[in-house]
Amino acid sequence: MALACRPVWLRKMARGLVVRPRPGGGPDQVLFFTGPGPVYELECGAAGEDCALGPQLASVGDGGGQPAYDPTSDASLFPRSTFTISKLDASNQVTDVAGSLYGLRDGRGAGAGFRVITSLAADGRGGVWVADCDRIRRLDTRSGEVTTLAGVQATRGSWGSLTCHPAADGTLWATTARAVCRVRTADNIEGRMELVAGHWAEEGSLDGSGRAARFDCINAVLPVSGGRLLIANGADLRCMDAGGAVTTLLRGCFRGVGVDQMAVLPSGDVGVVTRACTFTIISGGDFAPQAQQPPPAAQQQELQPSTDRLLSLLAPPGEGDAGGSGGSAPSAPSGSLTVRVGDRAFPVQRSVLAAGSEYFARLLAPGGGFAESGGAEVSLPDADLAAFVHLLSYMYGTSLGLSGASSPLLSVPPELLRPTAALAGRLLMGGAVAVLTERLAAAATPASVLSDLAWADAHGLTDLVERLTAYAVRKRKAVELDGLEEFTERCPQQAAKLLRASLHDQ
Repeated sequence: MALACRPVWLRKMARGLVVRPRPGGGPDQVLFFTGPGPVYELECGAAGEDCALGPQLASVGDGGGQPAYDPTSDASLFPRSTFTISKLDASNQVTDVAGSLYGLRDGRGAGAGFRVITSLAADGRGGVWVADCDRIRRLDTRSGEVTTLAGVQATRGSWGSLTCHPAADGTLWATTARAVCRVRTADNIEGRMELVAGHWAEEGSLDGSGRAARFDCINAVLPVSGGRLLIANGADLRCMDAGGAVTTLLRGCFRGVGVDQMAVLPSGDVGVVTRACTFTIISGGDFAPQAQQPPPAAQQQELQPSTDRLLSLLAPPGEGDAGGSGGSAPSAPSGSLTVRVGDRAFPVQRSVLAAGSEYFARLLAPGGGFAESGGAEVSLPDADLAAFVHLLSYMYGTSLGLSGASSPLLSVPPELLRPTAALAGRLLMGGAVAVLTERLAAAATPASVLSDLAWADAHGLTDLVERLTAYAVRKRKAVELDGLEEFTERCPQQAAKLLRASLHDQ
């Protein structure tokens, strides 16, 4: 289904929205903060239709923008002023949590000070991260203690929005008006902050990969399924995929006013509070977390061509493809070469291969050896045919700059995730590895995590190793220990890291 942007008139000035577990059980509840203070339940149909304000639940005064739900305290926190944070608990009572003074002051409760709070992000472990001018602060929701994170001062301008990375513990997405950064809160100060997309000073509205992209007015960000990050850039909705490629999804959908906040609604649509205090719904983008999406088999049938279909499109059977006879492949068009995987030959434009894979880019570059040989065919011995089909489809999408270029990787069947990720690593396809890492990390269970961790370590997938280690620590009481001895023998260093992390987290 195509993306659609639909303004919704609710007869109230929108200030913020947040999704929380419904007190007493049942479907999740959407809290809609309005000016000058009332908080209502937002009632929407299953498809995000027929939205209306339900009963008033509380009143928060002049605050209410940028609320964030913290599961540790079972409360929705929000800035009551530019330097005070309050909370709305499950019984709809409002109390101040931290900050009563203006200034950059660490401390507990009312003894802490903030300058200008622009965004809150709950990490799900008792911490709420706070964008405060050019600094990032942390509020411990259990103690009320506020501390300042060292080493992450904005290089230019102020931090405008924060969100926690859903698949990587201790990682934040932080943005200024022109830059998207990854912040690792648990690492050493050096290298803690990484510019991922955009530029600290240069502005524009240019799609591209990573730092080649340009932004002019980032207002809000939201992580959604598939490792994607939605970016509200002025009046436009843009998206950064798990590999760092930025594309524009909808132009002018926010009518020139910009955005204050975005949130995934229980329907799977995205609710948007604009700076004109209006409410908008974005639908048709498969934004919901994996648990809210259709089962993988149904999703593959509805949204993506099967592996066999891709194979027939990308490598039509030819004279040299039958029975592994070793015959020559059909001659490739000018500017192309043939990639042979098993008994199938794929004629591919060199530019597509070079753009999609660092391995091929090096091979085809002057001095890489292949150009000088005059050859017209490259063989990938021992590569998984089905895995290569999905990776080649991904290469075509990224080389053309298509929106949703990572979709072929989102449709990879579960049984192909490992071989596809392994081949992506071998071909030095960083963007593909990032997308597949998201899926592999999301698929981990207490029964599989030790096996998953051993496999990721053996294939050098360091980001996946970090995420699986964090998952194993979180789920340590449920992890099945039948394979512990084998894991320790195969991966002694990872076993030691896992033990240290578990002891440190107690």
